Amino acid sequence: MMRRVITRAFANIALCKYWGKKSDKDNLPATPSISMALEELRTETEVVRLNKPPHRIKVNSKRTDPVSEARVFEYLEYWKNEKLISGFYSIDTKNHFPTKAGLASSSSGFAALAQALSAFSKHKISKAELSRLARIGSGSAARSVTGGLSGLPVGRNPAAKLIMKPEDIPWGMVICTVDAKAKKVPSRQGMQLSRDKSPYFNAWVIRARKDYKLMLDAITRLDFSSIGRICEENALAMHACMIATRPSLIYWNDVTVRLVNAVRRWREEGLENYCTIDAGPHVVILAKIPELKKIAARARRIKGVIAAKKSLTSGGASIVECV
Repeated sequence: MMRRVITRAFANIALCKYWGKKSDKDNLPATPSISMALEELRTETEVVRLNKPPHRIKVNSKRTDPVSEARVFEYLEYWKNEKLISGFYSIDTKNHFPTKAGLASSSSGFAALAQALSAFSKHKISKAELSRLARIGSGSAARSVTGGLSGLPVGRNPAAKLIMKPEDIPWGMVICTVDAKAKKVPSRQGMQLSRDKSPYFNAWVIRARKDYKLMLDAITRLDFSSIGRICEENALAMHACMIATRPSLIYWNDVTVRLVNAVRRWREEGLENYCTIDAGPHVVILAKIPELKKIAARARRIKGVIAAKKSLTSGGASIVECV
């Protein structure tokens, strides 16, 4: 009987954003999304089967907050209710980047956890089904299961699909960290607030679905300029929906604005790059691989930037060790 499993997954940054739920039941997204999993956003999770209750949850070797703990407990019960696993587990997740700060740590966290739980299951779980199961924990985790450049459509029970393998992707990202603190309004809560309280939510959903189709076409043609433009415009449209939410969801700070303006200035000067921002203050810059080092160096010189790391695309969730 399996006793211990270690898995690895990578957080993904969306080129077309997932923001909003069609239904809280089964965590169904209201918007289709496309993302890149990044090598620099790595999560490693160790899951050990326990002889007796209760479950034990740690993040970065410390007991997590009650809300996050309850979310993971609920997720484990989902697997048990689906008769995929039984028993009790100790879970220790280590994020090698800021947690709950707007860099999609839940995407790699739940992808790594789903991959680990699949090793304890008596049922053979396909990659598509594993993506669906990861989505129950975190919508964006569905894309971290498949890794690379992946898309998550909308539908009755969607799974992520690999669009491009990491080795075929000729661009990467620079991750600009501006604040490592946990955000006050988690993404899941923020999505619910936007859906219920933003006058722009329906317009955002229409825009996001159009952007998804345009992005798929641009990727097929490897049209980097169109990919970057759609990516940046999509992120700004999502934040417009957030800002219009009542109470307003403003995840940016002054350093975020400086970075957005810098990206535009560099582009005007002939350095092609585009920015995207998840539900947090950090800015991620999309560029062709040969330009990443130059952009990272420039970003580090901006006041308030804690770190600027270049990253290539990573693969999907995987099992590192089984005992």
